[in-house]
Amino acid sequence: MRRVSDPVGVTALVSGGHFISHVYLLVLPPLFPILAPALDTTVTDLAIGITLIYAAQFLFQIPVGEFVDRVGGKRAVVGGIALSAISIGLIGFATTGTEVLGLAFLSGIGQAAFHPGDYALLDAVGGTDAEGRRFSVHTFSGFVGFAVAPGLMTGLTAIANWHVAFISVGAGGLVYAVIFALSIAPVHRQLLAATASSAAIATDGGRFESVRMLRRPLVAGMFVFFLLVTLADTGFQTYTTALATGFDYSTALGNTALTAFLAAAACFVLVGGVLADRYDSGTIIIVSALWSALVLWIGLTMSLNSHVFVLVWSLAGAGFGLTLPARDRITNALAEGTDTGKSFGIVYTGLPIGGALAPVLLGWIIDYNGELAAFRAIALLFVAAAVLVLALRRSR
Repeated sequence: MRRVSDPVGVTALVSGGHFISHVYLLVLPPLFPILAPALDTTVTDLAIGITLIYAAQFLFQIPVGEFVDRVGGKRAVVGGIALSAISIGLIGFATTGTEVLGLAFLSGIGQAAFHPGDYALLDAVGGTDAEGRRFSVHTFSGFVGFAVAPGLMTGLTAIANWHVAFISVGAGGLVYAVIFALSIAPVHRQLLAATASSAAIATDGGRFESVRMLRRPLVAGMFVFFLLVTLADTGFQTYTTALATGFDYSTALGNTALTAFLAAAACFVLVGGVLADRYDSGTIIIVSALWSALVLWIGLTMSLNSHVFVLVWSLAGAGFGLTLPARDRITNALAEGTDTGKSFGIVYTGLPIGGALAPVLLGWIIDYNGELAAFRAIALLFVAAAVLVLALRRSR
């Protein structure tokens, strides 16, 4: 069997795995109302499972990045898909809420492999001329996974039951892990072998070199950038409905605005990939982040009717989506020949941290100053991200 090593084929296979990753991140919440009584627990207790998934990512993503740069991205991704798939599938056999939480944590360990492993493979199969487009397809597949997950889980549950739903999606991921292992060539491992001697001279010989990379101002700066933008994105996803009800709109309108934000981000991430291959990535991020901040701030100062509310959220989502391929190009450019896994492992750790902190920090602002103040803070987070990238450009 001829294994895939061309940019299009590898990008398609890696993006398929990323799609599955994002489906698995969202399989639990749609079924919380069904799982809670079935397992004699509460929705609040089950929601801890989401926290545990991101906690596992936080704890294991940097070590996995080290692992990727030693054995190759393919092995890490296959292992990540398989572990996540087995963990999600076993939820279908759970009899207590505690078992669900333990399996959710194991799933999060598998999730830790995707970003360092995926980007190492994508970097290994092509030059910089189409790098932004490869990254944008990969990111887009994640948005699609998020969009598909709720309907998939509720549909399978309606057709059969929740046990079958989890077992089915777990089995599907396990099948994909086998397909991935058999279909893709070890392109990153081959690159590591080709650059091993020069990389050995360039490094200090330490066994845990991610700490060394964090001493680089640009790497540390991109970690902070990921944290800031994730705080903003999570704020949109967590509190848009609360803002809508604060305006005396329905929760349905709030969900429509959130869907518009995410749909615009998904579409414009593909546009951002094309732009990132043609223009300076730092400039794209600065302009796009400031655009999101500006339209959000202006929108919040207006008397938002329902149509303007959805429009403002769409425009802010477009700016956010444009930043993502440029962000990944900058992160990849910071890595040396054998450091891609470590580079993405470090900076992408800002995602679970931001995802965990945003509900608490913005919730605190809402408690004391209201929803409008929280979304003004989100606009300022986009401004801070733009200013940070501007500072990083000048420090090169």
